[in-house]
Amino acid sequence: MADTDFDFEILETLALRDGGFIHLQRHVTRMQDAARHFGRPCTDAVLEQALQQLRQAHASGHWRVRLALEATGRIQTQAAPLPPSATPVRLALADRPIANAVARGDWVRFKTSRRAHYDSLQPTDASVFDTVLHNEDGEITEGTRGNIAVLLAGRWVTPPLSSGLLPGVGRAVALDEGRVVEHLVRLDDLPRVQGWAFVNSLRGWLPAVLR
Repeated sequence: MADTDFDFEILETLALRDGGFIHLQRHVTRMQDAARHFGRPCTDAVLEQALQQLRQAHASGHWRVRLALEATGRIQTQAAPLPPSATPVRLALADRPIANAVARGDWVRFKTSRRAHYDSLQPTDASVFDTVLHNEDGEITEGTRGNIAVLLAGRWVTPPLSSGLLPGVGRAVALDEGRVVEHLVRLDDLPRVQGWAFVNSLRGWLPAVLR
């Protein structure tokens, strides 16, 4: 059901490397799907204009780019240098669950500027890269900045969308490549986890450790 409250932006965050966007079509498709869901315009022409301006302004180097689709159909853009991440990155388990109604609602299913549920659980320790979230059913869901994969019984798995998480572009790529499969991951499984990874389109697959 489309939301009638327009006081938010639909977001996409992607990597721009030497003038080329990484997984561009997947990001465009996801933004347009979200726009249809929320009943706001998102035309190919406006998108291409915004992307072309970014390409021209940042033709070399590695950049973190954010697209923000407003209710009017206008797209605001931001770009910042994207330094490499030292791996493995450190993760920390959230000290409380995300309510199921939130985890399985529109503000998680779609990437928007409504991020209070993420912001309140972001790590306060500068040495921690991200927080591993879980729902009220004791299921691991995602991080505040990307998706999570774990090595269980010798295979890499990532929580299913039914647990309540953003369908990340990096996650989708890993699934399509056969690098991971969807599988329920419960808090009870954590003692048996053999490895961790943080996954998003911006940084790719990052080996991780749970603090």
